[in-house]
Amino acid sequence: LQTLTLFAMAGELHSYSEVCEALSTLEVALGFLAMTGGEPHMQLSCYLAEVLQMGNQMAQHILKALSMCCLKHCVALWQLLTSLKSESMLRLKRDPFLDVSEKYKQALGEDEHRLLTGFFSKSSADTFMLEMHEFLVLVLNKPNAPETYRPDWLKDTLVSYMERKDMDIPPDVEELFPEEICLSHYVEAWKFIVIFKQERTQ
Repeated sequence: LQTLTLFAMAGELHSYSEVCEALSTLEVALGFLAMTGGEPHMQLSCYLAEVLQMGNQMAQHILKALSMCCLKHCVALWQLLTSLKSESMLRLKRDPFLDVSEKYKQALGEDEHRLLTGFFSKSSADTFMLEMHEFLVLVLNKPNAPETYRPDWLKDTLVSYMERKDMDIPPDVEELFPEEICLSHYVEAWKFIVIFKQERTQ
């Protein structure tokens, strides 16, 4: 899914409740697609309205936002919407990561702030941010995560996670992402980057 499409879509969803509605609708669609499959190039909004007969149950602007994507984009869209939901919760002063072990919530020091600011000033790394969030919600929030993922290497752990999904690792992540940022800083690093990016776009 193109980054521009992602941003256009994010721009259509203005509030936490709209993001949640779009996400829950998408999760219904994903549930059906997992059981019955679907034509990859079909517009998601057509699938929702014609196949699942959900058109009348949805706000029209949310249907319009979802019309930017085809069924083959559903997983990438899920990744985006879950991240937007967490970002919205941060703005509302709510904790999106209650289930994540405290071992991954260590505070960042000034050095880590400087390193992350330097990295994200030089690179866009939007894909990396989405992968970072997905790893957080799908892997690190499991109770036994600390037994599998020691709180040391953030970059190596995330790069190998992306490689297992056959993804291309952005060269700037390989070369420039600071080794000093540990997995123990994961939650605070993600929050810091979100706030940093929001301030840059204002």
